[in-house]
Amino acid sequence: MDWKPVSPDRAIEVLNEIVKLDPKAAHDLVEYRVPCNMALGDHPSVQVVQGDEGLAVGLLGVLNGIFGADENGWGTLCAVFEDDGTLVRFERTKRTLPQSEDSSTE
Repeated sequence: MDWKPVSPDRAIEVLNEIVKLDPKAAHDLVEYRVPCNMALGDHPSVQVVQGDEGLAVGLLGVLNGIFGADENGWGTLCAVFEDDGTLVRFERTKRTLPQSEDSSTE
């Protein structure tokens, strides 16, 4: 198999295929976190969470490390869930600022 660079949109396409083929596996993968050290926690684009047990990283955190984060630290990819916690799909992160932070509304 020839290796070709993968765009965020292609990664999203494959992740959404995984959701359709095996929703439970996709959900479990995106929710699973492993402990990590402070060096990884300090990475500029890998998304790491602070939990009760210390720092942890998951699949989306690693993928966002590959595709990068914006100036506010938001990763390129996000998982979309129903209110009941069901994983629906993956998409590009769309962050909207609250009106108080959005200078274009003043």
